[in-house]
Amino acid sequence: MVTGVGVLSAFGRGPNLLEQGLRAGRSALAPLRAFPPLGLPLQVAAEVDAPLTDAPDFPDDRKASLAFAAVDDAVAAAGAPALTRAGVWLGTGLSTVTVRELNEDVMPYVRDGKLDRVAVDADLRRDRVAPRRHLPERVTAAVARRIGALGPQETSFSACAAGAQAIANAAWAIRRGEVDIAVAGGHDSMIHPLGVLSFIVLGALSPTTCRPFDHGRDGFVIGEGAAMFVLEEESAALARGATIWARILGAGNSTDAYNATAPHPEGAGAALSMRRALLDARLPASVVQHVNAHGTGTPLGDAAEANAIRQVIGAEVPVSSIKGAVGHCIAAAGAVEAAACVLAARGGWSFGTAGLSDPAPLGVNARAEPAEDAPQVLLSNSFGFGGQNTTLLIGAPGFTPS
Repeated sequence: MVTGVGVLSAFGRGPNLLEQGLRAGRSALAPLRAFPPLGLPLQVAAEVDAPLTDAPDFPDDRKASLAFAAVDDAVAAAGAPALTRAGVWLGTGLSTVTVRELNEDVMPYVRDGKLDRVAVDADLRRDRVAPRRHLPERVTAAVARRIGALGPQETSFSACAAGAQAIANAAWAIRRGEVDIAVAGGHDSMIHPLGVLSFIVLGALSPTTCRPFDHGRDGFVIGEGAAMFVLEEESAALARGATIWARILGAGNSTDAYNATAPHPEGAGAALSMRRALLDARLPASVVQHVNAHGTGTPLGDAAEANAIRQVIGAEVPVSSIKGAVGHCIAAAGAVEAAACVLAARGGWSFGTAGLSDPAPLGVNARAEPAEDAPQVLLSNSFGFGGQNTTLLIGAPGFTPS
């Protein structure tokens, strides 16, 4: 059971702002503010323009501030339950690296203007500890200390599936009886020169805007954000009088092992992830009333995902992506999009696809506009580089399988 939500997106801080933006069909993409693009083929980004929480132990790491703000809001929304026996599951991405840090970490291995791989290999000793800024689990531990959680701590680092993976692992831990309460979600920001440049080199960023499932799609727009959830065992939540936002009905994972960056063209891993989520929830595909696609707006990615959706869910169920509205939040994407699904299931509406004006013939019912259609079950996909796939099934508060 979801009993609290905290979210920061390009629409601002708080679930209400995310809901208002998506329900109105708006896009929060805007000209890049974080740094001058300096000739890079990049015009827009999806930055969080909202007050964040101070994180003095994490200088230069915006992701930590995003995480703390979202956690504070989620716990408050849940009515500040006792968290000493809670666990923390977070998904995150690569640490923000400043120019100074890059110089400290990389330059010792540069010889005559080239990276000396022999020197790098020689220094990868088993007893060598990486710089603390490159240990992603540091934020997870800090969150646990912040809220007084003494249960398990786990950090998912599965690229763009990390946030969704953390939520899945937390829900399974509750189901197994390991904890009664879990704080789970994702946080990330790669809106810095090195982060943006890495995606430009991969050819993944659009120079203009994000158009998921559109004929003219040419990549995604970089975003940032965080979404955190308080998850509780149902009887315990009801006993304390908690408000139920939505239900995590099931989850599934798979790994393509097809290519480091490109998806399987037939969407084999994506389809397997969706089937496993349905199997985990013990529900038929026919119960799904809306699909939140990973929908990055890349030519290969959208086509592969459309193949998978058509195989598992069918061609008629409405499909949309919020990346044209809030950008691609990388490791936080699955959590921010899960928050959108929770809000839709709770409020009786579903979101459209900002940027979609000329649907490509991909064989799915890609929808541009939001609708007041009261979906009871939404399926949310999150896929990462390396073929890492996670699917969440999210149900309305009152949903019960027939």
